[in-house]
Amino acid sequence: MSTLNITNRHISDELKSAIMHNTGGQKVIERILKAYGFSSRQAFCNHLGVSQSTMANRYARNTFPSDWVIICSMETGASIKWLSSGEGMMFEDGHDEKAVMLQHQKITNGVLNSQNDIICDKSEIPEGLNSPFIVTADKSRFLVDAYEGEITDGLWLVQIDSLVSIREIYRFPGGRVRVENGKASFECSVSDVKVLGKVVTKTDFVEL
Repeated sequence: MSTLNITNRHISDELKSAIMHNTGGQKVIERILKAYGFSSRQAFCNHLGVSQSTMANRYARNTFPSDWVIICSMETGASIKWLSSGEGMMFEDGHDEKAVMLQHQKITNGVLNSQNDIICDKSEIPEGLNSPFIVTADKSRFLVDAYEGEITDGLWLVQIDSLVSIREIYRFPGGRVRVENGKASFECSVSDVKVLGKVVTKTDFVEL
């Protein structure tokens, strides 16, 4: 009696065993980060809205992240086969491997609102960033990187009195800063300014 072969793609016994026994997750997570273009696991946690402890537990236990594989494939177009095994091409549909998906937020009346993610060219994103994302405000688009250090002179994404904005800030001695805002510029204590990110690049929209 013959057996009908209903499969048209080969999966190695090793990969099949890893999936069924929920193992081999560390390399899979690394490929997921590569598909998104994230430089850190924290960036992926921020994107998916999961805690650092969830990521740490899965990575430490080498748990196969089947749910993350499916989400990553649906969002980036990356091949499930490549994400799961590293075999074949990252993007079977010809998707540009030089692209990276970044979170996109828009400032409206001092409030950050999440927008659809934006696909950017990796060559336009400087190396060494922690967790870059895109912010649009007025007629400009900003590449912003998450930041936890001391505020210095430069352009920043900040929150002051619960209102979010992009502001140029200058650091003065004694823990004081000057916040540039045209005629409404002012000085305050550095503790009055909550830093949400450091602006890396700015692009102004041109009206035709």
